[in-house]
Amino acid sequence: MLEIRGVSYAYDGVEAVRNLSADFQRTQLVALTGPNGSGKSTLLKLLARVFPPDAGSIAFEDRKIADWQPKEYAKRVGYLPQDPDPTFPMRAIDVVLSGRAPFLGRFEWERETDDDAAREALALCDAAELSDRYLDAMSGGERKRVFLARVLAGRPKLILLDEPLASLDVSHVQQFSRLLRDIVTRTETVVIYATHDLNWAAAYSDRMLVMQRGSLALDGPPSELMRPEVVRDLFGFEARVVDGWLVPRLP
Repeated sequence: MLEIRGVSYAYDGVEAVRNLSADFQRTQLVALTGPNGSGKSTLLKLLARVFPPDAGSIAFEDRKIADWQPKEYAKRVGYLPQDPDPTFPMRAIDVVLSGRAPFLGRFEWERETDDDAAREALALCDAAELSDRYLDAMSGGERKRVFLARVLAGRPKLILLDEPLASLDVSHVQQFSRLLRDIVTRTETVVIYATHDLNWAAAYSDRMLVMQRGSLALDGPPSELMRPEVVRDLFGFEARVVDGWLVPRLP
């Protein structure tokens, strides 16, 4: 479904992603993790076509992503950046409805089916009660749920999320982790999301990718990562595993 071959990208000569290759098949929940500055956000932007790679190639559904028409790619691939909050006031339902824009013709208004898709997405994100509230009157976590609903409203086959669990309280972190798991299972969707929360990622993901200095340091099932010696080598802290959960060791 998604093939990355030898992809590299640099900002002002500083390499953020270097010679990265990976394949993703349908029905996978993939957690992308690693230290700050390791290239996670850059990789997601490359997959979302925010900018093209300097080297290598990316193919989606057997076609190079550069060859897709923007509107057709937007119908199939949903992307939530790390900080999507606009500075202007807008109702939640209008934000989510904008996720249906790729399905509308020029000068065409949203249909009842688009409104239904938007409200269903809000409900999935436990945000139905936010429908008529304005973004500037919400907490960061509430806005995050609205923007995730916007992505889901388009019902894409590939979902790219940059730190979707940030700013959420613990109950919503668990809820969204389950939601992503359910989306993948029910719709044969690939979800790739960046996160720093190793425990929740391991609990729900099929696969974990760890980036270091722009390269893949590990690509495998959660069991490969959730070991004290691996966490020490890749993340630089001491931990022990208790009932499958990492618990940092105190000095």
